[in-house]
Amino acid sequence: MTRPISSIEATVLENAVRIGAVGNLSPETVASIRQLSVTATCKCGCATVWFGPKGDAAKGSIAAEACGTWNGVTIDIIVWCTDGQIVGLEVVGAGKVGLPDPTSVRSMEQWFQAP
Repeated sequence: MTRPISSIEATVLENAVRIGAVGNLSPETVASIRQLSVTATCKCGCATVWFGPKGDAAKGSIAAEACGTWNGVTIDIIVWCTDGQIVGLEVVGAGKVGLPDPTSVRSMEQWFQAP
């Protein structure tokens, strides 16, 4: 299964990298987000997608962490990388969560900051 990254996947990924970067991704890697190809989706049915040549078996390190909302519920967003290349966009929540609203993406610090 291979398909181009969708516009909403790319926007969520770009926002997460811009807002919640914890690793070093080159400007070229960030600029290439809209050219990524999805090679696998999560088996649980959530909106997690993988871009690496090994699909969902990709292993790597966290390049960015953020939060967003999907259907009014807060979910975590994790961007995975291997050898400086983005290999995954993981969404973490209860059950089969979808992609968050791209405008809701915030850093962990912003999201959980006390009023």
